[in-house]
Amino acid sequence: MTREEANLGTKRDSEQNAEKDMAESGRLPRKERERVMHRESILDAARNLIARRPYNEITVQEIAAESEFSVGYIYKIFESKEDIYVALMKEMGKELLVVMDRAMLRPGEFERRFRGLVHDVLVWSDENPTFTANYFQEIHIMSRTLPRLMSAHQESYELLEKKAAAFFKQGIEAGAIEGDIEIMTRTLRALIGGFIGEDMLHDAKSRKWAHYTPTIVRVFMRAFAPEGGAK
Repeated sequence: MTREEANLGTKRDSEQNAEKDMAESGRLPRKERERVMHRESILDAARNLIARRPYNEITVQEIAAESEFSVGYIYKIFESKEDIYVALMKEMGKELLVVMDRAMLRPGEFERRFRGLVHDVLVWSDENPTFTANYFQEIHIMSRTLPRLMSAHQESYELLEKKAAAFFKQGIEAGAIEGDIEIMTRTLRALIGGFIGEDMLHDAKSRKWAHYTPTIVRVFMRAFAPEGGAK
């Protein structure tokens, strides 16, 4: 992807977010409000389809049938199927940020809050299993031919990692953990991704990842226990 393409995609995403905010506040003309609502309906339809089947098996024709809009109209709202999926990636990323915010604002000691954070993220994955599977299984393959998709994934990753880093900083300040924050974020990502990936590899029917919460928390807290190491 060139710098110009990346900047164009970012500008388009910002404009779409601004339109959505204005539509929700009633500041857009009726026709524009309807366009924003139709865009959300198309995204909902794509999300429903992805909840049942992998992204690469879904066609724009199926999204049209699910949303009850014509294919031609969908192409007036989105440039391509990739554009629909990029928008959906961003929406799902925002949902995960809300999940993390909620967990981080809980009262109590750091380990209890951390357990709640891991649990809530895994519950979200439980509730969006096909989407999670797409994320782990297809992103590296699709990114070779769909650079905007990879860019959207990377953007979500960076936002989530910044949120996690802020949370770990609180844990360090409270004396609950110690170590390099970047290594902490990579460790948590590896633990969550590893358990989900292993489950998908060996047990295609297993989609209840939240039961890994105690193990993930225990391993992480021992790895970053104060005074140098596992207890």
